[in-house]
Amino acid sequence: MLTLTPDAAAAIAAHAEATYPDECVGLLLGRLEADDKVVLGVFRAENRWQGQVTLAEGDDPTSRRDRFYLDPRDYMRADREARSRGLELVGVYHSHPDHPAAPSERDRVGAQAIGGTSFAFVIQSVRSGSAAELASWLLVDDGARFEQEEITIWP
Repeated sequence: MLTLTPDAAAAIAAHAEATYPDECVGLLLGRLEADDKVVLGVFRAENRWQGQVTLAEGDDPTSRRDRFYLDPRDYMRADREARSRGLELVGVYHSHPDHPAAPSERDRVGAQAIGGTSFAFVIQSVRSGSAAELASWLLVDDGARFEQEEITIWP
């Protein structure tokens, strides 16, 4: 299960709305408590996608509307911030402009490089510039697929 404070959930939604129609990306700072991840803050990262890969003919490799790149330096900055607050990185979030909060194949492949089996992969759907559904996913079966996990906003 993933538990977010209302402030953390609002920060994810605000980041997604601010970057619309492009995807946003950030990291989740919190604590692991048994099988639960408790998110107490977020670290906004810049979507540094610059057309690193063309995936298919006709694909616009420069589009940030359906992809993001999380710079490893931003990951390290987020980790340092988490540790300075007595927290750890428990997941990553990004937005899906005008699409459901369900992971794509591109998300699955990218997730394999970011985190382990307990790492949360949160997707904030944004429809016409307004935050919509929020979902969290776990990478399972050695990275073969995602499984949705329950989200709670607390308190």
